[in-house]
Amino acid sequence: GALWMCIVLNPHCKLEQKVSWLKQLKKWNSVDVCPWEDGNHGNELPNLTNALPQGANANQENVGQCKSLEYQHLPAHKFLEEGESYLVLAVEVALIGLGQQRIMPDGLYAQEKVCRNEEQLISKLQEIELDDTLVKIFRKQAVFLLEAGPYSGLGEVIHRESVPMHTFAKYLFTSLLPHDAELAYKTALRAMRLLVLESTAPSGDVSRPHHIASVVPNRYPRWFTLSHIESQQCELASTMLTAAKGDVRRLETVLESIQKNIHSSSHIFKLAQDAFKIATLMDSLPDITLLKVSLELGLQTVLTAALSLPSSKPALHKL
Repeated sequence: GALWMCIVLNPHCKLEQKVSWLKQLKKWNSVDVCPWEDGNHGNELPNLTNALPQGANANQENVGQCKSLEYQHLPAHKFLEEGESYLVLAVEVALIGLGQQRIMPDGLYAQEKVCRNEEQLISKLQEIELDDTLVKIFRKQAVFLLEAGPYSGLGEVIHRESVPMHTFAKYLFTSLLPHDAELAYKTALRAMRLLVLESTAPSGDVSRPHHIASVVPNRYPRWFTLSHIESQQCELASTMLTAAKGDVRRLETVLESIQKNIHSSSHIFKLAQDAFKIATLMDSLPDITLLKVSLELGLQTVLTAALSLPSSKPALHKL
């Protein structure tokens, strides 16, 4: 029902289509078994819950209204009247659901479920080879998510307890990079933020991650999966650094994003190592810009670690 709500609320659908769907949904609602499960109710409408590889389950906590996208009975590329396949529609619904802004739920189990289900759905999407039609869908949805209002997790303004988009943005970035590098970087850079730390970290001290409950007791739920989330943020940054090798402008932009958004000194140190390895990976001359990025991140690691020691702060501030 939640999945069909996404489809029926599509502003691009024609009125006659909605009327037809409503009639069909009422018909389906009158039977005891959902269509396609027992094969006895015909195939009047495309069932988008069956258009992705089996096993991708996404609950409402994780991907909004995008539910149970499984490939069971329908041929994935069976075409509709307007030339769109079931697979294309299912992928678009999945992207819409994954990009929705949602508040981090309470409790360890619920938070782990958010991460696990998102990663499972993205894993299934990665099995699909992108053709020109799907690339257009990715571009359209990326632009929409960047420009959308409060319903988008990649919008300009989000709630500070919104579930981060690092994992989803890494998938979008790698998918879009060969086709639209500018859009790929814009999407990934927007997703780098981690507002739950920015809203609680003491001014001038970003040397380590802060659990929100430890800073503001009884006001916000604890983020039990924060260490995993920060690891995903680091992976997104490392992916951008790797892709930006040889591009001075991109590398400077990614460096600024890392310095602004990553608060863990251990992850900054890891990125310094990654930058050094990427810069010296080939037998040719090392990438000077990447070496500078590695140096700056290394220095930032030392300074933030030193600032975390109370006895070191007066001397460092004088410097």
